[in-house]
Amino acid sequence: MPKLSDIPVCPDPPAARLSTGVTKEYQISLVTPLFGGGVEAGMPDESLPIRGTSIRGQLRFWWRIVIGRRFGAQMWQREEEVFGSTEFPSPLDIRILEQPNVVKVDPTYGERYGPIAYALFSAVENEQQVMKEGGAFRLQLTWPDRAELENRRKAQNARRKADSKQRLPDTVDDIELDIIAAFRAWCAFGGIGARTRRGCGAIFCRDFTSELPALDGAILVAAPRSSALEAWKKSLKAYRDFRQSPRGRLHQKTLRSGKTRRVPGRSHWPEADSVRGITGSALNPGSRASMPHVPADENPNDHSVPIVPHEILPAFPRAVLGLPINFHFADGPGKNRPGQPNSDPQDVQLIPVAADGKDGDRMSSPVITRPIWLHGKWHPGVIILHEQLPNDLLLRLTGRRARSDGTDLSFNLPFDRIVASALGKLRPMRGKASALDALHDLLKANGFHEITR
Repeated sequence: MPKLSDIPVCPDPPAARLSTGVTKEYQISLVTPLFGGGVEAGMPDESLPIRGTSIRGQLRFWWRIVIGRRFGAQMWQREEEVFGSTEFPSPLDIRILEQPNVVKVDPTYGERYGPIAYALFSAVENEQQVMKEGGAFRLQLTWPDRAELENRRKAQNARRKADSKQRLPDTVDDIELDIIAAFRAWCAFGGIGARTRRGCGAIFCRDFTSELPALDGAILVAAPRSSALEAWKKSLKAYRDFRQSPRGRLHQKTLRSGKTRRVPGRSHWPEADSVRGITGSALNPGSRASMPHVPADENPNDHSVPIVPHEILPAFPRAVLGLPINFHFADGPGKNRPGQPNSDPQDVQLIPVAADGKDGDRMSSPVITRPIWLHGKWHPGVIILHEQLPNDLLLRLTGRRARSDGTDLSFNLPFDRIVASALGKLRPMRGKASALDALHDLLKANGFHEITR
């Protein structure tokens, strides 16, 4: 039997809720399927599908987009005041008061190669289910008043003084406008879970339906659809068709695994041919039966002839749409096998390079596809955030055993391989130097119009 001294001391009771401050409650609906969001990657949590930590990350991101950039070099300090840091306790309390019911569905929604399957490609490949749209949850936000924030700043400055750090201003502006602005933008343009930039887990809150919040970017919408899901499919299709830009019709193809699939033709984009040139690997008639009466650039059994002008290669204009980019070739040598000259390349990855020459951080896509609630109806929407890449950005193409001789690949590329006037002659670039400008132009040509503010 344990001694009384062995029983641990009870912890102090939790601090009482703020006696002064602001509390807001909102009813939130999911209007597109939710992918992931749980403890296990790619899986919805049936008992706790919506998590406060995920919402905090979303609000922090949207705060940077709609508010934070105005602070310039002082953005980090204001972000700390609104969302907290390791030395300034987070003033924003987020609670989920009521969770939605979880209904799991097939991520293809019955359309194996449709727009939704494009958004949820990883769920499709891994045969994972997603949470069906239509659920609702109740959210509570609480934050302290200015007096309490300044009390926290005093405590922070006392610790900084003890650590010989520079003192921060004693005054802290009220954070209500910051929180509401971030929350409005999240409701209008954001979501929950994974793949939110492709519109998965998109949310709707009736408290903020009068007008769209302003942001540093372009908001393009098309004619309204019958539902949020149909509007989302339209925006996804527009973006998918731009990113893929295949040549010719779907054709039958037998893969190395022996499976037969109908696949699109080779892309008008230069990335695949660039990877072939850099690695020295390309499928050619020596490894598959040739088609004598088919032009070389249309032969599905021969990828040795580039379908874009030689003087443009190598080029990776789609890098402005987000990094890293993973390249997988159906006619490659197979997983964990070395590159071969007569097969398409082994899997490779395009990554940003940091100033010190090491692998850089992930660069999220500046393009968001989702349904937009406007004038009481759901519209297909595409948001293009103004997140310009630095002109000195370097890219690196890497791959284990990815060269045609089986050695590892590490190949650096300058910025003019990403954005350059010479790339405008590519069909999907529509005469533009940047793929973002080309996307904007294509959307307007296909029935989308930009909302002016």
